[in-house]
Amino acid sequence: MKKTLFNAVLSLSLCSSMSACAASLVIEVPDTPEPRKETVVYQCSNKTKKMRVEATYYDTDEFGLVYLKWNGKRIIASNVVSASGVKYVGGEYTWWTKGNNATFYDVINDPKEENFLDCIKEKNTE
Repeated sequence: MKKTLFNAVLSLSLCSSMSACAASLVIEVPDTPEPRKETVVYQCSNKTKKMRVEATYYDTDEFGLVYLKWNGKRIIASNVVSASGVKYVGGEYTWWTKGNNATFYDVINDPKEENFLDCIKEKNTE
């Protein structure tokens, strides 16, 4: 048997800004072990902008995913190898956490990773 980990509704832009459609993404994972789910809100900033990022983590001993939402955007990123902390990559984005802190990179618009967002976990976001 498989269990649905989560349904993510992703807004897909079409050619016209007036028209849009929605799609569902279902990721099935084995029943055992039961995925751990935690939603954390971060306050992020760099030299030019501030934003709020909501991260929902889905973890087992075998895999890790994070569903990130910010400024009307949404991505799903997968856990990858890191020297320190926990690193997730999805599309052009890298989300790297350690303790109550995270860094958020857009490697397409900032390939040298010089203009990343520094993020700190909001208190009492459980």
